Amino acid sequence: MKTSLSGPVVIFGGDLLQTDTVAQHNLGAYGETADGRGFRYGKAVAATVAGKLYQCTPQDATNYAPPGGLGVSTAAIGATEITLSSSVTITANALAGGYLTAAITVGAGYTYKIKSNTAVSAATGCVITLEDALVIAFASGSTKVVAVADPYGAVVVMPTTITAAPAGVSVGIIPTASYGWFQTHGPVGVLNNGGTAIGLAITPGGAEGAVKTGATTLGDIGYCLNAGTTAEYGMVFLNID
Repeated sequence: MKTSLSGPVVIFGGDLLQTDTVAQHNLGAYGETADGRGFRYGKAVAATVAGKLYQCTPQDATNYAPPGGLGVSTAAIGATEITLSSSVTITANALAGGYLTAAITVGAGYTYKIKSNTAVSAATGCVITLEDALVIAFASGSTKVVAVADPYGAVVVMPTTITAAPAGVSVGIIPTASYGWFQTHGPVGVLNNGGTAIGLAITPGGAEGAVKTGATTLGDIGYCLNAGTTAEYGMVFLNID
């Protein structure tokens, strides 16, 4: 199915806390409430805790996106399958729902959604099928690609040492291996780790699932609506989205 634009999901009242054992929306789908709060639909690896910060699927820097990228076989404009010429270990469809771009020209900068991939173990020949056709041909020996798995396909609590981009704050309990909404925009209560002052930017870190006063080495994800107290929950305004 070709990638196309569509409007956001509209979330009403108790729908925020609805969880599903079978996905009812696309992973990463964006939803909004009437008051402007924003949410992303994701799959929880383990049962979530309300008010904790969660992160996207940790990425594989060796097999998905090594420095310099992965080699590919030649693929023409309009192709929807590319074959990796680099040796990697990837399970079947581990990249399904994720994204791919050429890191090094030819074809650099275009983003393609991944439909599926074949399994390989320490070998070349992994075939990645794209939702969209190539806009620029890939050239063997010169085009190098990097990929990421679906960011919302395996959401985990943000560890003390961050290993992926922020996914959002859980607003309730999403059971293990179930689907639900993670807040990414607007007012929300979240665990604090380090007294944070009103109006100051916040970043992830310092304790599992917590936020702290903005750090220069971490991206800001919002700002404080009230002064925070360590190990307590306080109100912040998220701007992940």
